[in-house]
Amino acid sequence: MANNRIYYAIQQVGFKDSDDANYTVGHGVQTVGITTSFNLEQVFEMGQLAIYENIEEIPDIEVTMNKTLDGYPLIYCVATKDATTTAPTLNGRANTKTKVAMSIFPDTNQSAAGSASSIVECSGMYVSSVSYNFPLDDNFTEDVTLVGNDKIWLGDLHIANTDAIARAAALSFDGDTSFADNDDSPLATTGVNRRQDLLFTPAGSELDSNTAANDADVTTLPPDVYGITSSGTNELVGDTYGAHVSNITVSADFGREAINELGRKGPYHRFVSFPVEVTCEIEVTSVSGDMVSATEDGILTIGGTTCSDLGNLTDRTIRIATCEGTRLYLGRKNKLSSVSYSGGDTGGGNVSVSYSYTTFNDFVVMHENDPHASASGWWTNRAGGDYYLLEDMS
Repeated sequence: MANNRIYYAIQQVGFKDSDDANYTVGHGVQTVGITTSFNLEQVFEMGQLAIYENIEEIPDIEVTMNKTLDGYPLIYCVATKDATTTAPTLNGRANTKTKVAMSIFPDTNQSAAGSASSIVECSGMYVSSVSYNFPLDDNFTEDVTLVGNDKIWLGDLHIANTDAIARAAALSFDGDTSFADNDDSPLATTGVNRRQDLLFTPAGSELDSNTAANDADVTTLPPDVYGITSSGTNELVGDTYGAHVSNITVSADFGREAINELGRKGPYHRFVSFPVEVTCEIEVTSVSGDMVSATEDGILTIGGTTCSDLGNLTDRTIRIATCEGTRLYLGRKNKLSSVSYSGGDTGGGNVSVSYSYTTFNDFVVMHENDPHASASGWWTNRAGGDYYLLEDMS
C-alpha cells in the first residue's frame, strides 16, 4: 500500500564511501533536502522562429542537511571518511567523495525499520559548504551542503539505461538496524548540546604566537570581544562570565567548480576554489558598547614616521569546543571585518554587539567520534579523559 505522506519518523539518511559495504546512518538529523537542476542550453537557427534544439547538459544534484550536535559524528566527518581524506584540515578533506542515500519507509511504521518503500542514492557527492551554529536559545547544529551529478531512485519506472536499472534494483540500507527499536538517543552523556555545553573551561598555561590559549579543549575567542581575556578565554568573575556571548556562527563555502574534459560528458573532478573564506560571527549582550576603536592613522600606530603604520587590527586565534566532542579551529590569522552595535531601543530591548571575523583556508573540523580510519592519530588522550588535538590544531 502506498504511503499517504512522508514525515520525519519514516525517513533515514546514510553515507557510504568506496570501501563500505553498508551505509553509516546519520543520527540527530533534523532536515534533508534534495534539489535536482536540469541544465538546458538553447540553440536557434536562421530561418525559423521555433527552437532548433534544447540541449540537455548534465544535471546538478544538491543535498542539504541539518543535524544537532549530539555526540554522534558530524555530517562533515562522515561524508569525508574515505581513505582519500588525509587530515582534518580543509584541504585534507577537499578531494573526498561520498554516496548519500535516503530511505523512506511505510507511514504505518513508528521508526525507519524493515523494508523501505523507496530509496534514493546520490553518488559522487562532494561537500560544498559547512556551517556550525551555537545559539543562545536553541540546539547547537551543523548545516552541510553536498553537490554532485548523479541520483537514482529505486522503483523509477522511467529509467531506460540498463546500468541505472541495475543500480536502482540493488539499492538498500544493508545491515543497518539503528532505528529498529524506536529508541535511539544522543550518544553524548550531556545529550543534545545547548548553550551550557560550550566549553569555556580554564585553559592550560601554553600560549600560541598570538598569546592565545593553545588548548583545543577550550573555546578561544578574540580579545576584541569585550570581556574576553588577552589570552582569548572567557573566564568567570564570581558566577558571571566576562563576555555574555549569545551566538556564534562559523561558516565556509568551498565554491566547488567542475573540471571537464573532451570525451566524457560528466566532470572528472570538482575542486575547491581556493582561497576559501572562513567566517566567524560572535554576538554578545553588551554591557559597555563594542569597545572597538578605529582611526584613519591606525590605533596601533606609534608615532608618525614613515613605515610606522600598524593599522587598527591584530591577527586573532579562534577555537570552538563543545562538551559532545566537536572541535573547530580557524587558525591564528582571523581579523575583525566588521563590528555592529544595535538594539537598546525604546521597546526595552537589550543592546547587542556582533563581531564578524574572516580568514582564509584555515578550517579544521574534528570530532572525538570521527569515523575516519586515521582519526585516532589526530587525537591523543590526556589525564581526565579529555582530548587534545595534535599538530593540526596547534
